Amino acid sequence: MSTPLTESAERIAQRFHETYEELAPSHGYETRKASRKPWSEVPKENKSLMIAVVGRLLDEGVIR
Repeated sequence: MSTPLTESAERIAQRFHETYEELAPSHGYETRKASRKPWSEVPKENKSLMIAVVGRLLDEGVIR
């Protein structure tokens, strides 16, 4: 079952991923072509981990 916290964590994880990929080159970093994927193509396990990390940070109040 989806909760508002889960939905927020998912949205933030997606935006983090997209923004990271967008900004990486301007900071002298190039992500590997094999892992440079749009959110819709990120493997389920990776998405799940990113969402869990964001969820924890939301729970701890690090992200508001």
